[in-house]
Amino acid sequence: MKRVINLLIIVSFMVLSMHRYSMAEQWEKVVEKGFGDPSNDYAWSMATFRGKLYVGTLNFLKGAEIWCSKSGELDTWERVYNARSSLSNIGVRSLYADDNRAVYACTYNTGGTEILRSVNGRKWTQVKKSRGSESQDNNTVRGMIRFGDYLYGGAGSNGAQLYRSKTGLNWKLVKTNPVGAFESTKVLDPNTGEMLTNNLLIGELAVFKDKLYAFTWTRDLDMRNLAGQNIKDISTLIPDSPGGFEVWRSSDGTNWEKVVGLDDPYGNGMGFSLHNSGSLANDAVTSVAVFNDQLYLGTQSNYGNSSIWRTENGTEWVEVLDFFSMGERFNFYVWRMIPFEGKLFIGTLNVALLNVPLAIAGVTGAQIWTSNSGDPGTFFNIIHNGFDGETLTFKGREMPKNYGIRSFGILHDTLFAGTATIASFPIPKEDDPEHKTIAGKDVGCEIWKLVE
Repeated sequence: MKRVINLLIIVSFMVLSMHRYSMAEQWEKVVEKGFGDPSNDYAWSMATFRGKLYVGTLNFLKGAEIWCSKSGELDTWERVYNARSSLSNIGVRSLYADDNRAVYACTYNTGGTEILRSVNGRKWTQVKKSRGSESQDNNTVRGMIRFGDYLYGGAGSNGAQLYRSKTGLNWKLVKTNPVGAFESTKVLDPNTGEMLTNNLLIGELAVFKDKLYAFTWTRDLDMRNLAGQNIKDISTLIPDSPGGFEVWRSSDGTNWEKVVGLDDPYGNGMGFSLHNSGSLANDAVTSVAVFNDQLYLGTQSNYGNSSIWRTENGTEWVEVLDFFSMGERFNFYVWRMIPFEGKLFIGTLNVALLNVPLAIAGVTGAQIWTSNSGDPGTFFNIIHNGFDGETLTFKGREMPKNYGIRSFGILHDTLFAGTATIASFPIPKEDDPEHKTIAGKDVGCEIWKLVE
């Protein structure tokens, strides 16, 4: 009898393992090599609008593009927008469909971010250009959402700011109470002794239980200095963070309360540092989702210790997934999350930001984790090798081809995931610095769909 029980346990384990493994294999590639242009490095954003799936790209060499498909199948994609040049819009960092009224593309632009609007998905009109003293020459809008009568967009580069519009055509800076709420936290720069603005960018927005939530970043990729650098490591492009992220909420979009941050009244601290001092390394909220009547956020951590937290009331937060405790050392970003068919799906960036050989680091490439409940201990990894396990060599170091899941989208009850690959930018040749090669010149982002 004991032998039979042991056999049943072994068989059950094998079945469960095969189920998880088969789930990891049930993905089909529908776009490769950046829609035919390998300089489309990231599938930076996705949105569904009027029965089509739209994907915005990051392209350092030629400028942002937007592609769409009615079915999401292979060879059905068409380009509906391309930037004038890489000197204008480098990428479409977020796409947002305001029901069937219009779809918005929020760009990264070193000369001031643009918001593009389309009512048919083909003709795009610039409705916002972030320049001038009011906008602080904000380089990016990373998130947009409808709350009440307004559309809101979170902006930043030198300081986190919030814009809104009733029509989607005319955008104005929100005059917050307290004044300059998102820029009010100051932190000490240990290198200079100066007080710095902690919140440089509003990275995510969410509506939860009749309140608007804004999630901040304390650092971001400085793309102005990207081209022409002799880059040895991705982390050299990202300046040090002055502190940890903050979370703010509002009932009307104007009056704001800090619920996570420096001296917040709920004992959370910046980046949840009052829960755990090591959490101060959580310098950005890179993804959010509402799932099973709870609000989830995913962090970015400079030391690979990214995590997922949730709340029922917006003020009391519980950690539900700590990647370090799962043996994952290099999930630096919880890059995207999306509810789909009763599950929460999590996409990560998994790459060695430290100069460590791939085999030693334990880097796997893009991962997707999922949970039926979102409870602690219920998440498991269904993609752990960037879908296909392919690698490339950069600066003499092997790294995953698909190192991150940068976007999710849903079309016709099918889940799609867009990848991030090595940035295409000029790098000097070591033996001939006057001449440069293009990193990632044969790679390009990919789109994969979950097959039932």
